[in-house]
Amino acid sequence: MKRIAGLLLAASTLGIAGCATAEEPATVASADRAAQTEATRKVAMAFLDTYFIKHDLSAYAQFAKPDFIQHNPLMADGVEAQRAYMNKLFAMPKPVPAPPPQAHVIDMVLVDGDLFSAMHHGVNADGTGKLFVDIWRVEDGKIAEHWDVIQDMPLDSAMPHRNGMGCGFQTYDAAKARPDSVLAPACGLPDPKVSREQSLADYRAYGDEVGKGGVLSAIDKWFHPDYRQHSPVIADGKQGAIDYLQEEWGRPDAPKPVLHAQRIVAEGDFVLVHYLYSLEGVPGEEAHIDVFRFKDNKIVEHWDVKQKVPETTASGRAMW
Repeated sequence: MKRIAGLLLAASTLGIAGCATAEEPATVASADRAAQTEATRKVAMAFLDTYFIKHDLSAYAQFAKPDFIQHNPLMADGVEAQRAYMNKLFAMPKPVPAPPPQAHVIDMVLVDGDLFSAMHHGVNADGTGKLFVDIWRVEDGKIAEHWDVIQDMPLDSAMPHRNGMGCGFQTYDAAKARPDSVLAPACGLPDPKVSREQSLADYRAYGDEVGKGGVLSAIDKWFHPDYRQHSPVIADGKQGAIDYLQEEWGRPDAPKPVLHAQRIVAEGDFVLVHYLYSLEGVPGEEAHIDVFRFKDNKIVEHWDVKQKVPETTASGRAMW
C-alpha cells in the first residue's frame, strides 16, 4: 500500500470535531473550548505522569471510567481488560539472559478540548523499537475512550534522514540518556504564541490546494524553507517530499487514496489528524495519524504513523 497520504490530506475530509458550530458564536466557542482544554489538561498531565514516568500500571484504574471505550485492536473495553492485557504481556517468557530494559522517550503531548494525545517511542538495546501515538477522550473528569496507532521504527541508520520518527533520540544510548518527561517532551511544547485556530486555518488552506490537484504547488507554497521530515520513508526537506511524491504517485494509473478523517487534536503550532486510509480498488485499510507543525504560517515539520487495520478486534470496535 502506497504510504503518501500524510502529504496529500485534503481539507475536504476535515469537517469534524474541533470546530465551532454555525449556531454558536466563535468567541463563545473559543472560551468554552479553552476552559474544557484546561480541565482536560489536568487529567492528562496527572495520568501521563503516573503511567509513563512513574510506570504505575494502576493509572487507568485511577483516571479512567471502569467501562471506558477501547479502540486498540488487542484489548477489550474497560479497565479490567486493560489490566488483564498488561498482566499477560508482562507474564510472557523472557529470553535468558534478559536484555536491558527498553528506553522510552515522550516526544509530544497535545491537549485540545476533551481530547489529549501523546507521541512516544521505545527503543530496545538492539536499536529496534516502536513509535506510538495515543489519543484519549475525557468525559466528566475521567478517560472515557482511547485510540492508538503503532508502527515499528527502523534502525536509526536505515532512516533517510537523522531526524528520527519522533524527535531524535532513536538510538538506544541516546534514548536511555534522555530524562523522560511529560512536562518537557522531546519535540518541545506547543508554541503559546501560535493560536490553534490559525494553525487549523493554515492546514486547511494547504489541504484545499492539495484537494484541487495542486500537490507540488502546495508543497512549494505551504512548506517552510526549513521543513523537517520524520517519516521513515521520505527524505528530509521540501525536495525530499517532492521526489517521493513523484516516485510513488506520479504514475497516471496510480490508485487514488481514500481518506476519512475521524478527529483532530490541535494545540498551538501543532495539528494532529487521525484518519482511516485506503486505496481505491485495493483491499485493506490502515489507521493513520499525521502531525504537522507550523512556523510563519507554513508547515515546518511533519510526522506520521501507520498501522494496518486487522479483520477483527478484541472489543469488536473499529480502530477509529
